[in-house]
Amino acid sequence: MTATGWPFLIARGRRRGYSVLLAPPLLRKEYGVLEDVVGPASGVQVATVRGVRVVWEEYGVTEADIGGEPSDEHSRPLRLLHGVVSRERVEPSEVDMGRVRAVALETYRRFLADEEGFAVEWSEPVAVPVRRRSQRSRRWLALPVAAAGVLLAVVVIIATSEPEPGPPPPCPTTTAPATAPATTCP
Repeated sequence: MTATGWPFLIARGRRRGYSVLLAPPLLRKEYGVLEDVVGPASGVQVATVRGVRVVWEEYGVTEADIGGEPSDEHSRPLRLLHGVVSRERVEPSEVDMGRVRAVALETYRRFLADEEGFAVEWSEPVAVPVRRRSQRSRRWLALPVAAAGVLLAVVVIIATSEPEPGPPPPCPTTTAPATAPATTCP
């Protein structure tokens, strides 16, 4: 099954710092939230923000990608943080992430051509696979949840019940002087 996703790109240029360059229209008024969530990554990362799923990876730009030196004015390598945003629980494959990267690189080349005049571009939707749990996995999840509920109920009952009255405490035994009258324990 597939869902709709929108590519995004966060990157820096040769002179300009990191910013959102390609954003999904569904975050039109708050696309800056991507900068708060997306960061350097080793492998594919996933987060949920504002009710949408954000899936991204980091990519080191090559000379072939941009037709020039892949470094900024301080000789730091250029890196892309690119991915997809969706309202569904998407799980893009390597092929899907490659398609999203190709879209991001097109935007990135336009950005590098005019860093100072570049404005955020809005992405077009793409089809992305959706993660579905099987019925079997849901049943196996129900057993531990039910057991935890029973255990919690037992703990609450024990913690809130009053102890039953036990036998009265034993009378203290003391040796009374011979002249004192004997006392009895109540």
